[in-house]
Amino acid sequence: MASVDRRIGDSIGGYQVTGVLGRGGSGAVYQVADESGAPAALKLVDARADAVAATRLEREVAALQSLRHEAVPRVIDAELDADETFVVFELVPGTSLFHYVQENGPLKGEQLAFFAERMASALEAAHAAGVVHRDVTPSNVMMGPDGPVLIDFGLSHRQDDDRLTRDGLVSGTAGYVAPEVIDGADPGPIADDWSWAATVAYAMSGTAPFGSGSKAIGRTLEGDLTIAQVLGAEAVAAALGRDVGGRPGMRDVVAALRGATTVFERGGQEHELAATAVMAAAAPSGTQFVDVSGMHAADSSETWETATSGAVQTSGGEGVLDPADAGYPEDEFGSEEQVVAEPTRHTVLMAWGAALVASAAVAPVVAFGAMVIFAIVARTAFRRNQALTAARSRKGVRRGDGVVHTIGLPWYLLRSAAESLPSALLSAAAGVGTAAAAWWLVSAEHLAAGTSAGQNWGHALALVAGGVVAVFMLARGPLTAGTRAGAHRVAATLSPTRGVATLWVVISLAAIGIVAVAVYLQADIWWWPLPQMPTAT
Repeated sequence: MASVDRRIGDSIGGYQVTGVLGRGGSGAVYQVADESGAPAALKLVDARADAVAATRLEREVAALQSLRHEAVPRVIDAELDADETFVVFELVPGTSLFHYVQENGPLKGEQLAFFAERMASALEAAHAAGVVHRDVTPSNVMMGPDGPVLIDFGLSHRQDDDRLTRDGLVSGTAGYVAPEVIDGADPGPIADDWSWAATVAYAMSGTAPFGSGSKAIGRTLEGDLTIAQVLGAEAVAAALGRDVGGRPGMRDVVAALRGATTVFERGGQEHELAATAVMAAAAPSGTQFVDVSGMHAADSSETWETATSGAVQTSGGEGVLDPADAGYPEDEFGSEEQVVAEPTRHTVLMAWGAALVASAAVAPVVAFGAMVIFAIVARTAFRRNQALTAARSRKGVRRGDGVVHTIGLPWYLLRSAAESLPSALLSAAAGVGTAAAAWWLVSAEHLAAGTSAGQNWGHALALVAGGVVAVFMLARGPLTAGTRAGAHRVAATLSPTRGVATLWVVISLAAIGIVAVAVYLQADIWWWPLPQMPTAT
């Protein structure tokens, strides 16, 4: 990082360095003084070494130049085409929200409501200008003398910009990235609103609502939220729900923080948030917490380097989901903080599907039965998660939610079996029809030679063709969206790490290999529980 390494007294584009505010992998932020001695913050990036960082800087400048809001830093100067690529912001004196809360305790009462309202107003202005921030966190809010200021638009983009994030990765700070973004949705204004609510939760609690590091990803997806027991806490918890349509707006949350009892719509139903029923928190050392999922909050001993307007954030406690996107060298983060968001398991599901389809060549009925059973289990997982989300949308997140809905698994299983019946019958009809037609064409020597080996392989492939159609109808047929979602959830549970996922793929390939050997050896097809059927001769 020699090209962006400057010392106090050095000059950058006519600005003299007076201090270091933050460093990252391909950039640094300095406190500088202009020719008149006025202080400012200057972000410098190595455009020659990191084209993505340079593009992000251009977008940051464009984003801030399009905004006019008291809670968003003003761009003073920018040089985007020279060897020294930098942008100069007005300097926001003060400390980050993270440090402020750690030193002074959680925000309370009107101070908290004012903070939430001012940050909501800044985001509303950004969204009105077509800008998505993408990294609203306690470190990216400066507690200035005139009120909080939202800083570091380095990950921001306009809604029609091309994405710069690498495939399979998500940019942002673990615990402050909306669950739908972790699931693969494009970050938009709604995701910013969720991050705002998480930041408000930190301000009112003094601890990250979903913990920090890689564990925060799982807690976010599960709605495993810990929040302070203060006025408006229920509204903040609702704004952090997984159901996008069930989240109250930022202004509604602000009203609840000021003591309003607000009625929000929840998927066609009304849900009353009795904000006045929540007790205010005590001093920082005695702050009461509502552990809404039966788990205690993670230790909030995160450490941060000094940051200011436009600063590059370097974290020792909150995981960055894509270090390369943030411009950091990967060795600055522990393995737990390098989180690759993979809530879906396409590869594992494809491997399992291929193994089941291949097994149809030697045990077609058993293979189809296994397909249907997996579809029912997947839909059961979907139904449980849907019921849990709906319950939390109506009543908020409560202790023991997960246990209650796990006890209800038998009911979800029965319901899922009934719901899966139409797709299973359609799958059976299509699969059997395809296999029977292909079997006849093979037996008539239209698709295979009349030799023993030709007929053996031809009939095996006919059954495989039927298996392919059956799997497709179970996964992509009518009314199977819930089955697909549940299948990913089951696969993610059974393959929580890349290593386990790889093991499943290896096992599936081994199973396919065993089937191929059995067909090569011309083993009899096992039709159980049906009577013995004609085989290749």
